[in-house]
Amino acid sequence: MAKKRKIKKSAILPLSLLIFFALYFLSFWWFSKEQGNAQKVEVNTQEQKEDTRSLLTQLRYKKKIYLSDGTVSNIRVEEDYWDELDYILAELKEVRTPESYKEVYSGYSDDGIKFSTDLNYLRIYTVNQESYYKIPVDSKEEFTNVLNKSIYTSFGFITQYKNWESVSITYGEKTKKIHKWKYDDLSYKMASKRIVGKVQPEKSKERSEYNFTIAIKIKGQDITVETMGEDYVKITSHKLQSYYEVHNALYEYIKNDIFKIK
Repeated sequence: MAKKRKIKKSAILPLSLLIFFALYFLSFWWFSKEQGNAQKVEVNTQEQKEDTRSLLTQLRYKKKIYLSDGTVSNIRVEEDYWDELDYILAELKEVRTPESYKEVYSGYSDDGIKFSTDLNYLRIYTVNQESYYKIPVDSKEEFTNVLNKSIYTSFGFITQYKNWESVSITYGEKTKKIHKWKYDDLSYKMASKRIVGKVQPEKSKERSEYNFTIAIKIKGQDITVETMGEDYVKITSHKLQSYYEVHNALYEYIKNDIFKIK
């Protein structure tokens, strides 16, 4: 008969320790996983709590807003312009559904609240709710102007080079037409830092030896981008103007690569 193999006493302790640590780490992993799942359920439950504020109040406090009209889609609104709109939104009163309504502008927040306006009423809606608000007659022009500035004098709009129909740049009495294969190069050099007031850019323009004017036609819209020294531009469209502080790459590109001024 074959002899039974005996486990040496010296091997029992290491084997016991190995089993102990394996069970310990397995239990720890399982507990951590269950705790994580419980936290996810708690977070999801909190997110699903219904916001009891009015739709108008919810919309006013959104940080990321996108606008569209019949020509342009999904332009992100600069925070400064959303603040301007908020002054008007704060005065709106809820009304019953109007008999006649045809949207001119539409938009949405990044978390699902949608809105539109025919410039007489503002409609705000979600999957489950809908409200209308009357726009005061004396606020209608300002409301329209801010919406147009938010779209047509924004970098989000002017940098859509695939929609450019023609581009030319003027320096003094010289004008150069930009060929289509250079559209992307020019667009990538257009990068804003922030919206600014009028005074500093105009002073910068006066001090600058070189200033350039870019004329862009986008989807039938005429846009003018004027450099004001290295660090500022003015965008003009629909008889509206916006001033931006920008990175100097645009100025340097036009000066050195387009007009080759050394």
